[in-house]
Amino acid sequence: MKKSCFIQAVIIVTILVAAAAYIIQYKLDDWFINPTKKFLVSEVVKNWENEVKHIDESAQKDSLRLLLTYYIENIKSMEDVVNLDEENFSKEFNLIIEDSLISDKEISKLTLLLKKEQNEKSKSSRN
Repeated sequence: MKKSCFIQAVIIVTILVAAAAYIIQYKLDDWFINPTKKFLVSEVVKNWENEVKHIDESAQKDSLRLLLTYYIENIKSMEDVVNLDEENFSKEFNLIIEDSLISDKEISKLTLLLKKEQNEKSKSSRN
């Protein structure tokens, strides 16, 4: 292999690696995370009635649906999606929908938990 061919190959590979790194770092949200969020939100809306049909119709049920939709729409990274089952919000949400009654106290607790988790995530992302 000639010296000039080797240098050209190294330059081309370097440009391709830099382009791939740029796309992954800055465009992954547009190509993967945002469509995934849209899909998750649409699936939550579609399956909402089947999952909570045992709960009586009420303003609290609507509030719960809005909280869940808000929670999914504000997922920032794939790490949040992977750790979704381990978070307190998910556990508390599942406990609330087990019985057929949703109280204002439970909605308030879930709202505070959501705010707390968002604050923790924003603090950890700053560090």
